[in-house]
Amino acid sequence: MTGPVVLALEGPPGAGKTTLLGALVPALGDDVLFFTEPNIKLNSGTCAPVHSAPAAQTLWYLRQETARAQALRTTDSPAVVCDRNHLGVLAYAFAARGEAALPYRKAVAYYRQHIKPLYSTRVPLRTVILLVSVATSLQRRGGRPAHPRWRQWYDPGLLERMTVFYTKHAPDLCPHPPLVIDTTLLTPSAVILAVAGELRAAGADVSARLAAAPVAPAVDARFTAHYRELGGAAVLGGTVTDAFTYRGGLMQMFQLAALVQHHGRTRLWSPFDTLPIDDPTGALPCPTAPLA
Repeated sequence: MTGPVVLALEGPPGAGKTTLLGALVPALGDDVLFFTEPNIKLNSGTCAPVHSAPAAQTLWYLRQETARAQALRTTDSPAVVCDRNHLGVLAYAFAARGEAALPYRKAVAYYRQHIKPLYSTRVPLRTVILLVSVATSLQRRGGRPAHPRWRQWYDPGLLERMTVFYTKHAPDLCPHPPLVIDTTLLTPSAVILAVAGELRAAGADVSARLAAAPVAPAVDARFTAHYRELGGAAVLGGTVTDAFTYRGGLMQMFQLAALVQHHGRTRLWSPFDTLPIDDPTGALPCPTAPLA
């Protein structure tokens, strides 16, 4: 018996991954389990504190991918959509040039030893890689960071090296040949149609339900207080969707997280809340797999 179809959206900043996720999730509705991009600021508190060194943070992201792949072996959701997977971590390791960065070869070795074996016939992983030119990436994101901690993602050199990774190396690091789409000259609707075809090939035909997500909607009044308490745009990023109903609750998605309200309780969305894992709180698991 095989598990869910897992669709990961990958690519450099500004390619349209999160916008695409914001279109897919409301369309797929309760049938899909979704993961937002991992957020070290929000989730590191559930494990031991993460050291500020780039190598330690890269290892944290790799361990999150291990935890996710392990958890998906037990989910009963027919489809899973992820904003990034291990490729995003490997792309950063490849593109980073700092002395404290995790060496790319070690990051790849970790993937091959701890993550790749978890994606098999039980959890088939399909990947969509969205590409974008450096100039378009910067233009779509306003040309400069809204917050200092995002500065590196606006470095043209880093973006160029990430493009090299996604073009030349990423396809060989996908368990299933990826669908590669250059979004530089495409509208969001055109990208959505192409990805709908990939979902259809995997057994989930949602073409009739897909529509482009709204552009920068307001934070819903029912989430405003919680959004501010967690750090607002500096931590969660900007809005991706309007509020929508999802699995018996109300959901709003942001660039780096999602908030859910259920029976009057507002909290961060954790996909692990819906998975039969040992921690009943739904906190992100803290795998201890060592660095290869």
